[in-house]
Amino acid sequence: MGLTSFQRLCFVFALFTFAFPAQGSMTKITAVNDAWPPYVTRDKAKPGFSVELVTAALRTQGYDTEFLLFPWARGLYEVRNGRIDLITTTWYTDARSEFLLFSEPYFATNVDIMMRKDTFFEYAGPKSLTGKRIASVREYGYEQWFLDAEDFQRVETTSLVSSLRMLAAERVDIAVGNRFVMLQEMKPLNLNADDFHFYPVPMIRQHIHIAAGKTNPNASEYIQAFNRGLKTIKQNGTFTDLIKKYGLKLPNNITEE
Repeated sequence: MGLTSFQRLCFVFALFTFAFPAQGSMTKITAVNDAWPPYVTRDKAKPGFSVELVTAALRTQGYDTEFLLFPWARGLYEVRNGRIDLITTTWYTDARSEFLLFSEPYFATNVDIMMRKDTFFEYAGPKSLTGKRIASVREYGYEQWFLDAEDFQRVETTSLVSSLRMLAAERVDIAVGNRFVMLQEMKPLNLNADDFHFYPVPMIRQHIHIAAGKTNPNASEYIQAFNRGLKTIKQNGTFTDLIKKYGLKLPNNITEE
């Protein structure tokens, strides 16, 4: 049929589900993520860079991907236990590698430092964060130094939206996350981007992978299929087209992301 866009958007247990119609004998596969625009969005017409990329890559290998939107920690739990096949946007950590099988990286991203307009400090590594209250999302897979540090207060939130609310309410000094995502998530909160600013150097740089739970008997098959499909969509131009569609920068220049 050659369909290239999402055909339906419906609730599954009060959560949005994106699905492409099956083609012939294509195998159904489920994937999950929380909203992380522009990588994963709630917009059925433009569901996100990662959603479209993963779907396109797996379609070349005969898989029809159904996407679910779950809160991050819950989605990770469901994939870990094999009840959902894939998580769409995840960072590699040694701890996660104990229970997840990771794909090749398909993009790169920064974890940026966001502050209110009236706040500024010189970020020069972990010690420069001493005394700060920092909003960070639970189970996001930050680097171990950030998770283990005792010189600052890491305030765990359930989402970047919660982190932004805390920052706006002056309950924390800093929120950390991807610049693109935080700017997108500010809009429905009616927060003015001019009231905030980012430190010009990212705190952490990460690569984005898909992953499957090791308890899933098909985990290796799914990950290998995605890796093959990723090569295919890079060769046929789909990868470049999606980068342009979502206004992203190529991952070999992630300092500007």
